[in-house]
Amino acid sequence: MTRMAAYEEREGKKDIAISGYFRGDYISLQLLKSAIYATVGFALAVAMYVLYNIETFLEDFYKMDFVDFLKGILSKYCLVLSVYLVISYFVYSYRYKKAKHHVKQYNQLLKALMHMINIDRKGR
Repeated sequence: MTRMAAYEEREGKKDIAISGYFRGDYISLQLLKSAIYATVGFALAVAMYVLYNIETFLEDFYKMDFVDFLKGILSKYCLVLSVYLVISYFVYSYRYKKAKHHVKQYNQLLKALMHMINIDRKGR
């Protein structure tokens, strides 16, 4: 019982919340969040790069071909996003599988506890 209570207090809350989703729904939600985070991170990285090289950027501003510049940024964004989403898919698939396994073990312990309580009540 102590082990069950400790599980409930620590990782049990997360595991039970995760196991409340269907696998596809959980992974889709997490991938959507990951895509948003990757987009914000990439935008910040591009902004920091431009600000770091602001002098060169302003000197070449009128000579620059914006279509090529945007194609380059967009291709790098697609690469970063796709790699990030693939990694996120495997991470969240693993977390879902692990959470389901832990909740299954927890439910088995609960059933055993209920069985012990019912035996104890009948014995008295």
